[in-house]
Amino acid sequence: MIDLKCDLLVAGAGIAGMCAAVSAARKGLDVILVNDRSVIGGNASSEIGIGISGASHHGLNPAIYAKECGLVEEIRLMKLKYNETQCYGADALSDAVFFDFINNEKNIRLMTNTLIEDCEVKDKKITKCIARHCVNNEVYAIEAKNYIDSTGNGTLALTAGAEYKIGREGKDEFNEYWAPEKADKGTMGNTIYFEVGTADHEIKYKAPKFAHDVTKLSFFKDINKPENFRGFSVNGPHWAYEYGGHLDILHEHNETEAEMRRLIYGIWDYIKNSGKYPQAKNKYLKRVYSKAGTRESRRFVGDYMLCENDVENKVNFKDSVAIGGWPMDIHAIKGIYDEAPASNFVPVTGTYNIPLRSMYSKDIDNLMLAGRDISVTHIALGSTRVMATCGSIGQAVGTCAYFCKKYDMTPREVANSDVIKELQHELLYDDQTILHLKDSEHDNFTAEATSEMEYENTDFCGFIPLERDYCLALMSDTEEIKSVDMEFEVLNDTVLKYMVLGGEHPETFIPSKVIKEGSIDLKKTENSWITLPIGCKVSDDSKLYIVLLKNDDINVAVSEKRTMGAVTLRMHTLENHDGKNHDSMPLPQGLEWNYSDHQYEKKRNILFKNIAPKQHVFGAYNAVNGYSRPYGHQNIWIPENTAPHTLTLTAVKPVDAEYISVIFDNSLDVDEKVTAPHKTLAKEYTIKIKDKNGEKTIEEEDNYLRAPKYKIDAQNIEKIEITIKKSYKSPAGIYGIRLF
Repeated sequence: MIDLKCDLLVAGAGIAGMCAAVSAARKGLDVILVNDRSVIGGNASSEIGIGISGASHHGLNPAIYAKECGLVEEIRLMKLKYNETQCYGADALSDAVFFDFINNEKNIRLMTNTLIEDCEVKDKKITKCIARHCVNNEVYAIEAKNYIDSTGNGTLALTAGAEYKIGREGKDEFNEYWAPEKADKGTMGNTIYFEVGTADHEIKYKAPKFAHDVTKLSFFKDINKPENFRGFSVNGPHWAYEYGGHLDILHEHNETEAEMRRLIYGIWDYIKNSGKYPQAKNKYLKRVYSKAGTRESRRFVGDYMLCENDVENKVNFKDSVAIGGWPMDIHAIKGIYDEAPASNFVPVTGTYNIPLRSMYSKDIDNLMLAGRDISVTHIALGSTRVMATCGSIGQAVGTCAYFCKKYDMTPREVANSDVIKELQHELLYDDQTILHLKDSEHDNFTAEATSEMEYENTDFCGFIPLERDYCLALMSDTEEIKSVDMEFEVLNDTVLKYMVLGGEHPETFIPSKVIKEGSIDLKKTENSWITLPIGCKVSDDSKLYIVLLKNDDINVAVSEKRTMGAVTLRMHTLENHDGKNHDSMPLPQGLEWNYSDHQYEKKRNILFKNIAPKQHVFGAYNAVNGYSRPYGHQNIWIPENTAPHTLTLTAVKPVDAEYISVIFDNSLDVDEKVTAPHKTLAKEYTIKIKDKNGEKTIEEEDNYLRAPKYKIDAQNIEKIEITIKKSYKSPAGIYGIRLF
């Protein structure tokens, strides 16, 4: 028995566990990170190969700027930078990124191939964990002040005797609309991913003997049925090749994985040899990942169980420490064999907060939870289980462990005392997003800049017919919008009818009420900028929604570029539902439209200019308003196209700081699947800090992070100048700074 001691033991080195370990280590805690596999990253590892998705839902969330930030965004940006040349496959460098992320922290001891076998509990606290190395058989007794279970299946929490749930709650237990009438043991199933390659010649394929003849399986007749979200894929992984939710997802794991392999090799046999897929002629099965990705197993009970209604109503908990936003994506229990659609996508109206009380065990006072084993119902888990959200949860509990040590408190005591405010403040300074909260210390600075970008989109790429109702949603920094110019091609003399709508929630682009109806006579013309009279006060969400009603005689000018804060929506009426799918957002009752969506209009953004009164939504003042993402307003300074440009912050009262962090624009509306560093990030810049000892200068030539941090040891800071010399492509914006 080898005795080890630390401040914090983190079991499980998936995205949640890595973020928990790094957040604690950067606060000075001595951390042991234990993982039962030889590689780290969990479902994102090279063994499983699933992408890191989160609140943005691949850019489909109606909050638009919804991505989790903090440590999980640091991981995602590291992956993009390591593969900047795009010469590697999506997961080729994942292991390198994850090991660098952990090994760069001097306070973390990483123990791979090490499994938690048992633990000792006394007076409702874990006193010692017993772990065994899977290769050399060494046994470790690990003592820590606090413990975090981020194993997914809850291996540590189970051995500690913590209460857990598995399966689906009945409808009455939490009054959840989407829950089944009666509770059962059904879970979401597992999936094995695969990769497909393309050769310059025909590739033959012979199925292994264990492969299924899929033409004889019950699901075959309905595999490409519309709206069931299943279909044979020629080009790679398909999440709906799923199995095991109707079995014991833990104790029948081997059978679950074996069946998925029989399915994958059998499906590929049908694709290659049935003659139904001629496009597969030069395709080959490049890789079948070695391990299944798991969606659901044990969920441990905390002081609070987050449920469907909390997610839908976006409850503002006093102990909120992380956000989510993925839809309540509830998969069919029988997976590919289920007659129901592969998933029920219950939309989430923007982002929502997750409380600390759902991140620790109610039974074990020094045990926290991170990842898919937190205290949530089966329905709510459909949203919280995705890896970027799990990473934010990991960062929250890792930071909580620091406060537990600092004040000799349990996580429960932190959640239910004023220390929670200190924890939230610390998370904000580490670029964690908590809905509604902002950093008030920015009030000590004034800001000015050498330029600011105009609030317009005149980058013409063509016209689209006004064959349906389209909406231009505009954030505004004035109390009223009197008018706005749009460009049209008018085929015949006609009347353009439009409506102005308002909304309620600052973080989302969801109209909820009609403010005004208007019309304007248009004469036949090839292309012309027209001034639309608006004359409306900006709504509660700091936006106005200008809906252009269907007119066959009008084409609307659009751009492939999307200006921050200006979003084009397709509006679906009761009669016109074509193109609507599971990602379309239901609108409140009382409107003429049932749904809106923006996913198809990312490359077709309505042109606009000359908003009256003039808008300064990208002004320097945004860099000192305390927000680090769009929330009602853009909250960002963006300069004009040509660099260099300088942002100057002047202290009202001199302040001291050991570190400075600059929050850059990391394109919060961009899909996680992009393969190069975000174009709006600042790459080269200079930071000059004037304090009582003179001037300190930081020169950066190859930044790739949203929130890089620098040690400055400055006293009585009077002025900070940030000069952006080069971005990756577009003008680089700054949300603000953090001084530590």
